[in-house]
Amino acid sequence: MFDLKIERLRLNIDNAAGHEHRLQPIALRAVALLAARLDGELKVTRERWDTIAAEPVDLQLNVMSDEQAADGIATAWADALTGNAGGQH
Repeated sequence: MFDLKIERLRLNIDNAAGHEHRLQPIALRAVALLAARLDGELKVTRERWDTIAAEPVDLQLNVMSDEQAADGIATAWADALTGNAGGQH
């Protein structure tokens, strides 16, 4: 068990008009997905936690589901935590 504090979330959102109400549920779901990954397959070393800088996530809410958007955010965070920039798994 550990604490991970997310201080800033940077999202580039295209065509968000009418979708603003979806942002908070998407961010909360992204946190849940990241937590599940941290409990599962991700191998993260403690020294990376203080200097995490995730790549920007582009969301196009007019064509994405909340789950797709949340997964994109969680993947960017996971990639930053594991040093896997660019998402090369």
